[in-house]
Amino acid sequence: MEQDNNLQQNQLYYQPYNTVNRKKEPEIKLAKRDLIFALIFFAVSFIIVDFVFFHGFNLGFTIAFFVLFTATTVYLFDVNTKVSAFSYICGAMSLAGAVTFSIYNDFLVNSIMLFLVCSLFGIYICSISACIAHNQGSFRMLGDVLKETFVSPFSNGADITGAYSRVMSKNKVSRNVIIGIALSLPVLFVIIPLLAGSDAAFENLVKIVLKNIGKYLLEAILALIVTPLIILYAVSKKCGKNKKKNVKSKSRGVIQSPVTVSFLSVISATYVIYLFSQLAYFFSAFSGILPEGYSYSASVYARRGFFEMFAICVINMVIIALANILTKRVKGKIPIAVKAISAFILLFTVLILVTAMAKMKLNIEIFGLSKNRLLVSVFMIMIFVIIVFYIIHIFLPKIGYMQPIIVICSAMFIALSFSDIDGKIARYNIDAYMNGKIDSIDIEYINSLSDSSLVYMPDLAESKDHKVARQARMIINENLTENDSEIFNPEKKTEKITYKSNHDFRSYNFSKIKGEKALVEYYNSLSDDGREKLFNQYNFDNGVFYYDEEKDIYESYSGDYCTEYAYDEKKDDYVFSHRYNIYDGYDESGEPA
Repeated sequence: MEQDNNLQQNQLYYQPYNTVNRKKEPEIKLAKRDLIFALIFFAVSFIIVDFVFFHGFNLGFTIAFFVLFTATTVYLFDVNTKVSAFSYICGAMSLAGAVTFSIYNDFLVNSIMLFLVCSLFGIYICSISACIAHNQGSFRMLGDVLKETFVSPFSNGADITGAYSRVMSKNKVSRNVIIGIALSLPVLFVIIPLLAGSDAAFENLVKIVLKNIGKYLLEAILALIVTPLIILYAVSKKCGKNKKKNVKSKSRGVIQSPVTVSFLSVISATYVIYLFSQLAYFFSAFSGILPEGYSYSASVYARRGFFEMFAICVINMVIIALANILTKRVKGKIPIAVKAISAFILLFTVLILVTAMAKMKLNIEIFGLSKNRLLVSVFMIMIFVIIVFYIIHIFLPKIGYMQPIIVICSAMFIALSFSDIDGKIARYNIDAYMNGKIDSIDIEYINSLSDSSLVYMPDLAESKDHKVARQARMIINENLTENDSEIFNPEKKTEKITYKSNHDFRSYNFSKIKGEKALVEYYNSLSDDGREKLFNQYNFDNGVFYYDEEKDIYESYSGDYCTEYAYDEKKDDYVFSHRYNIYDGYDESGEPA
């Protein structure tokens, strides 16, 4: 009996574990709805390729972004997911930012706006799909958005592909639809030519399609490349629903507080010495600090030290952020000494920021407005906003700082982009020059701005300074010639122009159309003599003539002779001056030139 029990125990002990029927459930499951949206995302990709890749960042981009926004929202939105007002605000601001592309074509601002629109869109999508793990008031939220945008779609790529394969194999309807479409193609090759032969309008439509079939095929191929990227992004967000829990940030830190206090104290002491040195500008007792012979002037004050101050502001913000993140907590809180010194450095940063803004204001008043000066001024205001909310967060850590910073700074830049930056810069500089506030005006810089500045070129073309007027007329000529090759036909050089915009709606840009119309209106407002003079100016600046800026003359070389045209104040035009031999310097009459 004892032997039988031992044998039974041994049999039970060595009995193998049955794993044959235990299959791992797939992490990502898709349905027929996902197949339908895959086709929708292909259509969205085609629109993006055609409207943006082939027609630039104009109205086409605005339309394409709205289509993408709508498609992803419908696909991901779930009434059971709680979405914060902050997320909806980010989505609304991304749409508002996309509108600016159809209004202005400022390359620099649009580049920044593209980054901003994509960032706000990413925050919105991650929020409605419940993929943000950390508190949205913390900077760690941005880490979640970056991870879900650039890591999650590709890390889940194999699972998503497998999920689509499974749902396709189970869905006979999808396969039957594809088979039906394939069978219809041979029939279409017979029907379409017959329909084209029976109707002129349909025949013309077929010709247009065949003419552009190469372009459409290329766009379809590019859309097939873009579509998987959109699908991976959207599906990875959908499958992330209800998996991300709100994680409370617990920064334990790695640096002892005395280390942080000592480090920040040295920085603070340096700033105190700097403040002490500034007394030399106000009190004679401290004047020995200044270099011997130093002359204080508005231009010196405006030019010197601005970018150094701006760099100090950025460095201080990085230092304080790292110090508060890396310092070990005492009973779960940042030590009061670290808070106090951090607040002092941030307040000093505010002082530096105000000084830098004063320098920039004076710089603009003396030397004029430029895009860089304007954008830097706006970024300084943004830094001020960041500092204010971070100081509040240091002493009241439960108050989130990231949400108000993102909303306020984004709203500021979007509002700025709607304000016609290049047009305002051109208008400011022209008015300042006309009123004598600035001594000179850089026409080439104004011309380097976007089409918004073209509206103000006619004002410069009528300037009393004939050199400024010459440059402005040359720019007007170049733009009119570029937009309509028939404008300066020699037989029609005094006729008025009928403006016809040949822009496709996808390439439509409000500022470009407005600038072209302003130049055409200026040309038509001139008298016949004025239009002929403008035509002659075009010949000078685009023909065989060479402008000598120092002598303010045009030179034309033919054979051994050079013909000069000098400016005549009475005629307000360049007229023949004299002609001389380029080898011996004598004119045709034998007299020295």
